[in-house]
Amino acid sequence: MPTSLPEDDMTRRALAAFDRSPTVDGHKVGVIYIGEGQTDEREILFNVMGSADYTAFIGDLGTLVRLKGARFNAGGLDTSCDTDGEFTICWRDRVMEIVFHITTMMPTNPNDNQIWTNKKRHIGNDFVNIIFNDSGLPYNFDTFPSAFNYVHIVITPEARASFIDRRLEEDPDGKNRYYKVQVIPKPGFPEISPAAESKMISGKNLAAYCRLISINASVFSQVWYARDGGESVSSWCNRLREIKRLRERYVGQEPLAHAASPSSPLGMHTSVSAAQGFSSPPTREGGSGFKRTSVATFISEGTSRSSALSGSTEMERQGSDGSRA
Repeated sequence: MPTSLPEDDMTRRALAAFDRSPTVDGHKVGVIYIGEGQTDEREILFNVMGSADYTAFIGDLGTLVRLKGARFNAGGLDTSCDTDGEFTICWRDRVMEIVFHITTMMPTNPNDNQIWTNKKRHIGNDFVNIIFNDSGLPYNFDTFPSAFNYVHIVITPEARASFIDRRLEEDPDGKNRYYKVQVIPKPGFPEISPAAESKMISGKNLAAYCRLISINASVFSQVWYARDGGESVSSWCNRLREIKRLRERYVGQEPLAHAASPSSPLGMHTSVSAAQGFSSPPTREGGSGFKRTSVATFISEGTSRSSALSGSTEMERQGSDGSRA
């Protein structure tokens, strides 16, 4: 039975707070390109582009979206002044979304240390970073010191070629090549992926595989981070809790005898079942799992799914030494 809610300020505030609760879980994942022979953090973060297969990999991770004026959760990236770049890559389905912090898409000026600091602020705050290691050298987890990097997903080309050779070969995007993917956790962090042992993945499946690993790693990292200070609650659980609190507050009370005035913002009496209507549960099609929805559809119609990486982008919560704000 629906529970009638009185038309008062407390109810309006409760419904307004509920409406601000996100309908999807948000995740932030860093993406870093390491060029040939590079080992220095500053040099790596100042890369403005990568190899052709890295560029193709970025394009396959999600949808290219404009940051300025964005109305979605940008993961802390600037959405007003292009401070973190003009574009970023996002991915979303019915229950979660990922914003990728891609260092090669952020503004870069070798003479401006503040820009380097800004890049480090983003990737240093991300629990999970994807490292495209084209250096030809073994990857060291401590290359990017941070207290909050828990998992690095390291991609290494199975067979290396020079930059010129990549441009001249028949498969510059690497779709028919193979890559080693290894999940390297921070010392003391549990091994949460079978990719703790290197896996060989084809180029055509590389982005989808790394995106799935990064989602699982980010979810676990959020729980790990909150283990001493509380629990990590999904958006859907949080919305359900708010609905239950609202129902419990008024359950057993007699419905008001008169209708709300036509000029009232709420109109007639509001029921908790109507509050549930703010966000319907995920739908399934043919029993084959959640329907995937492009970020482009969610954000703005006509957004081009381009892999052009000459833009820039990223955000947020920490200082240049990897400490959270």
